[in-house]
Amino acid sequence: MNTRHSLAAAAGAAALAGCTHSVKVEPIKVEPIDITLHIYLEADRKLDSFFGDQTPPPAPKPGEGGQP
Repeated sequence: MNTRHSLAAAAGAAALAGCTHSVKVEPIKVEPIDITLHIYLEADRKLDSFFGDQTPPPAPKPGEGGQP
């Protein structure tokens, strides 16, 4: 009976020794996303067309700044 257990253990060890797994870890490729750039450009165009009819406030003259 002891021989059977020895043979089973040896067969199990041999079977497990033949099972080798290799795991490949490849780096993640990070690419830029330009979706937000398109959204900002579209929003900028819409804001320009919305506020396009308004005139900007006059610039303060040198020495007459609104800051003390």
